[in-house]
Amino acid sequence: MNILGQIGKTPLLKLHRVIESPDVEIFVKCEFMNPGGSIKDRMALSMVEAAEERGELKKGGTIVDQSTGNTGPALAFVGAVKGYKVQLFLPAHLSSSYNPADRMKIARIFGCDVTVIDLGDDLEGLDELNDLQRAAAFVAIRMKKCQQLQESDSSVWWANQLCNPDNPKAHREGTGVEIAEQMDGAVDAWVSSIGTGGTILGVAEALRDVNPDLIVSGVVPDDDPRIEWVRSGAVHHLLNQVGMPQVRFLIEDLLEKQVMDHEMTVNHEEAKHMADRLSREEGLFCGMSSGANVHAALQLARNLPKGSRVATVLVDRRDRYLTEYPSEQYVV
Repeated sequence: MNILGQIGKTPLLKLHRVIESPDVEIFVKCEFMNPGGSIKDRMALSMVEAAEERGELKKGGTIVDQSTGNTGPALAFVGAVKGYKVQLFLPAHLSSSYNPADRMKIARIFGCDVTVIDLGDDLEGLDELNDLQRAAAFVAIRMKKCQQLQESDSSVWWANQLCNPDNPKAHREGTGVEIAEQMDGAVDAWVSSIGTGGTILGVAEALRDVNPDLIVSGVVPDDDPRIEWVRSGAVHHLLNQVGMPQVRFLIEDLLEKQVMDHEMTVNHEEAKHMADRLSREEGLFCGMSSGANVHAALQLARNLPKGSRVATVLVDRRDRYLTEYPSEQYVV
């Protein structure tokens, strides 16, 4: 067995000091303890191994995707162990103030080729787009780059984290099952940030197998319109504009299946404050998405009956935000 065999089976811990009331218990799945440092290790391994089984990814091949977050280091980590080259596309300018420098350094240390692209070279009138359209454009153009590489070279496989069904599968068959087992099936609510949609969707499906009445709350940053650029169709419009074939996003599955009972918004200050508290009061050295998840779980707990049990996830390690310290940003 190599290091990839250590992905998953992470601890589930009950919070003690940051909670507002002992009447509702809050449990955190410590995904930052995966060997690559984040929950995305599960998804990366699931997608890569499924592509191998289908013959889409062969020995000596190259994995490509677009990422500014934890998927990049996860694919680089899994690719390094399995002997694949990995290439990531990163925009020269982001649609938010978030700085992905630490994550990209980790990816490069694993041997990843990080290619920075100027989005203005591929889309005229970028500066004239509104915030929602610009956010969609940042993704659409990088997806187009990945698709072009895959079409031009048979050794290239595009992971396509935003659309790949092997993403939620990793959480439906792994993370969610583990949470159900660790909580003896007694889980009343599931709270998770909405990034690709894979984590919240896959875990919710697994937990609803044991509790059909499970409450599911999705969490988003107040300045990241990701779910809206899918819901509004803006990203499909931009994909069409850059000549990209029609795709289906995991967030579309999340919305059409009506998985969520609530959508909750958390700002940077709230996420950082809770991440600080988790480190200083619970000894959990986790990042901003983790802080946002716990903050949202506490908000939800205020409206739950006495004796309820809430599960959420600590997504990654705090050291992936050090370049931004002390003004870390909550991103998904």
